[in-house]
Amino acid sequence: MIVGSTGSGKTRFAMRLSQELKHFGAVVVLDWYGEYSDIADRAILVGSSDPVSIPIEDPLDAVFLLEEVLDLTSPQSYLLAKVLKKSKDVEHVVDLVEAYEPEARWEVETKASLARKLSLLLRYGKIFKVVSPSDIGKIDLLHRGRLTVFDLSNLKTLELKRLVALGTLNAVKYVKERGVIEGNVFTVVEEAHNVMARSKLLQRYLAEVRKLGVGLVVVTQSPAGLDYEVMNNTNIKIVKTLKSADDIVAISRSMNLNADVVSTINKLEHSEALVEAPSLSEPVVVELS
Repeated sequence: MIVGSTGSGKTRFAMRLSQELKHFGAVVVLDWYGEYSDIADRAILVGSSDPVSIPIEDPLDAVFLLEEVLDLTSPQSYLLAKVLKKSKDVEHVVDLVEAYEPEARWEVETKASLARKLSLLLRYGKIFKVVSPSDIGKIDLLHRGRLTVFDLSNLKTLELKRLVALGTLNAVKYVKERGVIEGNVFTVVEEAHNVMARSKLLQRYLAEVRKLGVGLVVVTQSPAGLDYEVMNNTNIKIVKTLKSADDIVAISRSMNLNADVVSTINKLEHSEALVEAPSLSEPVVVELS
């Protein structure tokens, strides 16, 4: 996990780390603002190039993904599962919901609100396509020694960015589970607080991918916006200067810092970082060249 306020140098450091990780496996970057294109071996401008492939094994996978991305209520999730149980055509889920004939009075209003939320996914054109796990080998995503950047800056809504980010992370997991690529895969998630806040999917992802040889680099300016379990599941924490009191409290709690160390976090120089790692007996301030 790399944290730091805007202008602290966290993204610059994450870029350098991404380039170094290429020597140890394939690297995928979820680039929120289009900052990584210059260092990419392959840059995909999502929304302006081919749709991103998102593997769906079971309709319930789609329900869990859309529930998280669109913040669906329990009735909306139930209705969505009911619709997809009848037809597994996830790509046309908006059409399926609109064509659904309500079977109870409560479903009338739920159908309308669910259709409104789902329409966010299609308002800006074809952003993603659903593929089955049996076709996962056709996804030209991961190559050892290559840095692939998914540039999300062209997407207009937070929901679309979250969908592509979570879908891509899921694709990485499927690729590794099915042995499509050997060796390590590293995923770098910029603006992680937008992707991982209160994320049950990401908690599950973190628990499952380590044994598959997948590394995760979480980059955020707002650790207070991250799920606490996500922070606790990161082995190495690199803290650049933080200014927000809430962010300092969140990272201090996660790292169990004493008051003296906490008082240095908002005073770190641009070239400095506070580092916690399993090989260190306690967090130390280091100078980054």
